[in-house]
Amino acid sequence: MALLITAECINCGACLPECPNEAIFETRGGAEEKGLHVGDGQGMGNDIYVIAHDRCTECVGHFDEPQCAAVCPVDNCCISDPLYPESTDVLLERAKTLNPDKTIDPAKVWSGVRN
Repeated sequence: MALLITAECINCGACLPECPNEAIFETRGGAEEKGLHVGDGQGMGNDIYVIAHDRCTECVGHFDEPQCAAVCPVDNCCISDPLYPESTDVLLERAKTLNPDKTIDPAKVWSGVRN
């Protein structure tokens, strides 16, 4: 499933450079301008960063845990979006498509992925 950034976001920007898929945007409008999908009700206003579902792989294939959550100074700010469950296979395929020049390791999967 894609991840989402909750209303607890303090807009610090720590997550932006960590995302291997460039799925995080400062505003909902920034993601939507690129034709990307953000969940209903997420990123309203300009105070909460958003994760574009069509680019989020939950860091599967890249890292053993989602990097946005790992670097965020706010507990439980970057969480699994229950409205967008995706399997490891789907996330790995997306990672390969988004990053054709990077090595994608199928062993790098975190325990939160629903299969």
